[in-house]
Amino acid sequence: MKRAALIGIIVLSFLACLWLLLAWLSETESNYQPADTNSTNALPAAVYQPHSFTDGEVATYKIKIAGITLGKCTFRADLLDDNGTAQWRFTLKGGAIGGLVRYDSTSIVNATFNHSISYHTVQKDAASRVVDLAFDEKNLKVKRRLNGNPDGEVETKPNTLDPISVIFKFRELDLTQTGTVASHVSDGKGTFPVKVNVVGPQKIKIGDREFDAILVEPDLGNLRGVFNKDPEAKLQIWLSADAHRVPLRIRTKIGRGNFITELEDYKRPDSD
Repeated sequence: MKRAALIGIIVLSFLACLWLLLAWLSETESNYQPADTNSTNALPAAVYQPHSFTDGEVATYKIKIAGITLGKCTFRADLLDDNGTAQWRFTLKGGAIGGLVRYDSTSIVNATFNHSISYHTVQKDAASRVVDLAFDEKNLKVKRRLNGNPDGEVETKPNTLDPISVIFKFRELDLTQTGTVASHVSDGKGTFPVKVNVVGPQKIKIGDREFDAILVEPDLGNLRGVFNKDPEAKLQIWLSADAHRVPLRIRTKIGRGNFITELEDYKRPDSD
């Protein structure tokens, strides 16, 4: 009996040490350098001049739960030329748990960055699917396709964005004052306002480095999926308190789990 208890203690101690080792190996070290000025790349006059993001920007994040890295995701912004017509493209590519979970989204927005044109996402997990959204800015409608098949049409509002581009929209807002800001977003099943509560300035640590940040908390009440099913769900985003407003940390609380996404690598083309 004593021998079995001793073996149990040894096994538990080993697992605890292994968990601590994995957590140590998962520690995020960010290379982000806060912006000194509010300079941006010079763009044609007809194209939206962003204050925070820029053409060619790439941000890579570690995704963790309980301190253990499960995967990575990358956000990217690009200005495209589609047969002489400028368009903004925003992409999110991510994977976790050895490729068992993958998420690949592409958002196309008009040159003035006030309305989405299309949205495409491939989701691989327990509910794998392919979703396509086609936005009609003139008639204020969006058509949804699921796995290649028509899946309804809903009305939109002026200045409606998709779930990926709206994140970049939040970065463009004035977050120096606490309060709420709003925009419209559509997932093809509905169009609704998304409100963001600006909590205010905070200092956070990523690895050994400390950053000045602004904490914002989007209102998830109308969002679909797990957020709509879990009344306790919560999303928090720490944006860098500089001109770039880069998301430094994202915390998602669903049920009893907390997913932490932290900025590991940031690349930004040199400004003119």
